[in-house]
Amino acid sequence: MAAFFSTFTASEPDDDGDIITEVELTITNGTPGPIHRIYFRSLLLGDQDACFEGVDSYEDAFLAPAESSTISLGSSVNQREVQESSISIKATGQLCRRDYALLGELPIPEPGESMRLHQQPNFDWCNKSLTVFFSRTETDSDGDFNLEYKCLIGNVGTQHLKSVIFRAVLIDSEGIEIEDKEHEEEIQAESSIFISDYFYRPKASQLVGGKVIFSIKALVPVERFEASETTSLADD
Repeated sequence: MAAFFSTFTASEPDDDGDIITEVELTITNGTPGPIHRIYFRSLLLGDQDACFEGVDSYEDAFLAPAESSTISLGSSVNQREVQESSISIKATGQLCRRDYALLGELPIPEPGESMRLHQQPNFDWCNKSLTVFFSRTETDSDGDFNLEYKCLIGNVGTQHLKSVIFRAVLIDSEGIEIEDKEHEEEIQAESSIFISDYFYRPKASQLVGGKVIFSIKALVPVERFEASETTSLADD
């Protein structure tokens, strides 16, 4: 994989003393599979790693193998902070693949009943069956009830996952969406998270013949990159 700064220039100070940088980072996917997200950190530096500005962010970008993407990272620094005749920029980051699994679907339980869904996603970071617990509370005196779901998601891998999304979609008998709930979480290496939520006060008549579809998606780091560049500053 290649990562380099295709553009890095610094303007002359404006009336407020601000020096505006124009920065473009070009990244090529050197992995055998597609990439769906790029995480990156950029640092604007002076001598001895004096840091003027730092940015942690990401960009959703589909990159097929050998395909490239360019990210704009423009920033600024005030002239009063700069003692150097040049400044540098450094970027580090990760390319992430997308793991996705449709866990399955469950019909709407009767009042006071529950169901369980067992499915093994077959991810390298999650090699055991996930259990989704789905229940319906008793109807109260006002005719209201909740549909509740719970799931424990474990990461047996050695990498920190910054984005794991558990999704539950409630649909009616005609396949029309009633409510869509997404839970995006981070999972530390060799750790787990517990998802617990509910569909709030749905109408019983709307749920006849309905169901809930559960799925999971994760963005998994597959390659790291680093790039740096230096540019001269205009003389005072």
